[in-house]
Amino acid sequence: MIDPWTDSSLTDPKKDELERGPFVKMVASLIENLADSNDSTVLGLVGPWGSGKTTVLNYITAEIDESIHVVHFNPWSFDDERLQAELYSAILDAFPNDDRDSLRKKAFDLVRRSAPALKAIPIVGTAAAETVREFMPSKSWDSAFQDLAASIWVATRKVLVVVDDVDRLLPNDLLLLMKTVRLLGRFPRVNYLLAYDRASTVKTLGSVLGGTDNAEIYLEKIVQYPLDLPEPQQKFLQKIVRNHLEPVLNSASAGMNGGQTPKIRFESFYQDHMWTSLTTPRACRRYAMQAITFLGLADGNVDPADFFALTFLRLFYPNLYKRLPGWVEDLSLDQGYVSQHKPAEMDIWRDRMKSCGYEEQTDELIEALSSLFPRAFPGNGWGALGSRYRAYDREYFDRYFTFSLPAGDVSDVLVHRDLDKILTGTIRSGDTCPETFDHPVEDVRMKAVRKGKRHTDYTVDTRRLVRHLTSRLSKPQDRNEGIASSHALKVSWLAKLIGSQRTWEREDIEALVKKFERPAALGYALQLDHSDWADVPPGIYAATPNSESAETFASQLRQAWINHATTWLVEEWRKPESSVPEEERFEVWEYLAVFDGLRLLQTKTTEAMNSGTLTFTAFVTKFTVSPVLLGNYRAFPSELVLAINKLRDTVPVEMLLDEPLEDPVPLPEPTRDEVPSLAQRTNFAMRELKKWRKEQAKVQEAQLGDA
Repeated sequence: MIDPWTDSSLTDPKKDELERGPFVKMVASLIENLADSNDSTVLGLVGPWGSGKTTVLNYITAEIDESIHVVHFNPWSFDDERLQAELYSAILDAFPNDDRDSLRKKAFDLVRRSAPALKAIPIVGTAAAETVREFMPSKSWDSAFQDLAASIWVATRKVLVVVDDVDRLLPNDLLLLMKTVRLLGRFPRVNYLLAYDRASTVKTLGSVLGGTDNAEIYLEKIVQYPLDLPEPQQKFLQKIVRNHLEPVLNSASAGMNGGQTPKIRFESFYQDHMWTSLTTPRACRRYAMQAITFLGLADGNVDPADFFALTFLRLFYPNLYKRLPGWVEDLSLDQGYVSQHKPAEMDIWRDRMKSCGYEEQTDELIEALSSLFPRAFPGNGWGALGSRYRAYDREYFDRYFTFSLPAGDVSDVLVHRDLDKILTGTIRSGDTCPETFDHPVEDVRMKAVRKGKRHTDYTVDTRRLVRHLTSRLSKPQDRNEGIASSHALKVSWLAKLIGSQRTWEREDIEALVKKFERPAALGYALQLDHSDWADVPPGIYAATPNSESAETFASQLRQAWINHATTWLVEEWRKPESSVPEEERFEVWEYLAVFDGLRLLQTKTTEAMNSGTLTFTAFVTKFTVSPVLLGNYRAFPSELVLAINKLRDTVPVEMLLDEPLEDPVPLPEPTRDEVPSLAQRTNFAMRELKKWRKEQAKVQEAQLGDA
């Protein structure tokens, strides 16, 4: 079942996914301080559409002190008199019943006197006050206003008026709201919190104030405290997408040995093309729900990675998406006529991108299409092929279609500069590039790495660049960084470099591998490179320059990594407790399986147990894992499973059948939400292995009976 996307705001701060708690507390504290004064202040919660302003408003109103009475005001579809009356009514709702009747009478008298003056006010300030006096006797309006203000002051009520979606008002309505709030609503201890998008608000006001410059000045006079909503970090935005899509990608990737699984291909597409557009919670949720909902309409007969990528193009590049079916002859290919396919020239593709209105993104969109339709572009290679129901397959193609430098970016000039410094040795492998690839801000760092990968000339000697990336990737990384991070992008960059290397000396390769104290990152890079080789039909890659030396280097590097990774993994199994996450150890095991390294792992594991440095019990316990690691994301923390198939591939079956087992220690079973202790995991491992031995004995008896 799929929950419909409703774009609803959140109200419970405990469900804050973007860690905006510090910002909320800061705003709440500011409001509380201002509420104790006798002034009337206007604050602005400023952020782009979809950034979660309404949710943050909810969090702020839940955080502020209860002595401040919050009222919500909706300014939509009111004329002059009605708008002022509705505002006063909202304010007076915060006062006790005893005070409200007398205040309402005074407010009514003021509204009756204010309407002609309000229509005449062109701008807030001294000039506005003079205009009021010209159209109405000063004493009568001023005295009525002061009378109401004095009564509100005596009532000692602290009020916060919250106005959301200010930026969605029509020009004249928006101007009317600003006039009313700033001139006719300035009562003691009555403050305002307006939520709006700065760019659209300035544009709307500019249409009635003679341009955006005037609108900027006007907005500054209205809002004394503009509070910019912090931009969400990429890892939080990725989590929104990942929570929806990852179970589907894991399921589609299960059972695939090697090759570019749907999960790997989608992660690569996300890293290279999507994250720069998915910059707000609304954009992430809208995209994720569109992807999941429409995937259900396709009834599973599409590749999820291709489908999710094309959904992104449909939402963010609709003109391009609509044109793709018309290019079916170039994009897709009948499986029976591979050798007869001739890609269209790159100039044709560039003209097509421009004809869709994406002249600025021409190269980036061609690169995106190239990853989805690899046969359609000259010289693209065959690396992304494989799996079923792919978009480039003619049989399934139609199913995908039936239903100045911005802030936070990094200069391409700086990227080229640091690339040249690395390749010439000016920046050594242990040094950093703080303005680009090692920028202190993660999102900027990601953009720099992505550009570095794109701008690298892979035909020149890039050994220094390989060593530089190795020095950065060899450090342990946070496992929760997300599918798009500077670390993941550097791994992808290293994988591409591996595929372009000429032969290295053996000792240089071994030194490179040994820099990785924890081998998972290099293993992932090798898998990405190995996946390319695994999917290449025999004889296809021979026409590519440097393919022979690249294959030799990759093979040597993989073998050196296998030697290093097997030793590392056995050492990890010897430790009763390890700082390395369980997921990372199994990740290394999976890479060894892909690279045919399990035979060497079996040899080293057996030697360790025969020498007594690794006990059989400790070894088996390492293979008791949470079902979450195997793709069951609904498992409870207490659940365990014995990865018996991995055990059988890691030691001889005879050892699993004959090695003495320890008797379980009497221990209480963990509750549903408890993480099992080491002793509980050991007990579970021994029980499960005994069950497996009994099952194997029955199988042998049946086989003997048949014989």
